[in-house]
Amino acid sequence: MISTTNPRNDHAEVLLWRWGVPMFALCAMALVWLLSANVPLFLFMNGNLSALGDRLWSHLTVLGDSTIALLFILPFIGRRPKFVWQFVLAAVLASLWTHGVKELLSAPRPPALLQASDFHLIGQSLLNNSFPSGHTITAFVLAGLFCLQIFKGAARYAMLLLAVLIGLSRIACGVHWPLDVLGGMVIGWLSAVGGIWLGQRWHKVGENIWLQRILALAGIALALWTMAYYDNAFAGTRWLQFLLSAGCLAWSLPGLFSLLKARTI
Repeated sequence: MISTTNPRNDHAEVLLWRWGVPMFALCAMALVWLLSANVPLFLFMNGNLSALGDRLWSHLTVLGDSTIALLFILPFIGRRPKFVWQFVLAAVLASLWTHGVKELLSAPRPPALLQASDFHLIGQSLLNNSFPSGHTITAFVLAGLFCLQIFKGAARYAMLLLAVLIGLSRIACGVHWPLDVLGGMVIGWLSAVGGIWLGQRWHKVGENIWLQRILALAGIALALWTMAYYDNAFAGTRWLQFLLSAGCLAWSLPGLFSLLKARTI
């Protein structure tokens, strides 16, 4: 049977997904900056998003917590070693960007500049290291990896929408400006692109069974610790944290058993 797929269209779609998100976020950042709209836009979005309720935004923002988000890769250990290796590399790139830029700029967060009566705050009143949003970076690292490597069709758009909602949750919680979230989109997605690029070139390292086993054991330990001890600082979300940890761990068990039983040469 002759394929009717146009290679040029496929290539264009790949490029659109690879660069569309960071280009959109960069253009939006430029617009917000040029219009000096960062604070007014925050107040508008924070006030309107809060109408949907603290419970929704608390649970969404927990999904961007880096400790919890790391667990989402656990089911792929022992099943898709190349993807796991790309995730590790992307996470390292994102971490370097996040902490480097945050410490360099040390930008004040909304609670440091605004009166408490002017906006709605959910959770702790964080004051410093506003740009970029770490939760948004985490969400878009995962979204980039899944959309560019795993998901197709509607699943791609659903994953992208979830990442956007996690970014919006940081504004709804009152701890990040719109520029912080847009910057997090850029850094997170480009970290995913960089992790995929490096993973494809250093794939032999990622395929090493002992490295995979170390990652597996680290993932198991993280899941157990998150289930039992980790405090994400958002009231009423403990059950979600526990279910995510337990679910990812249970889903990963066949792959983990296969990996730990595998023979080495």
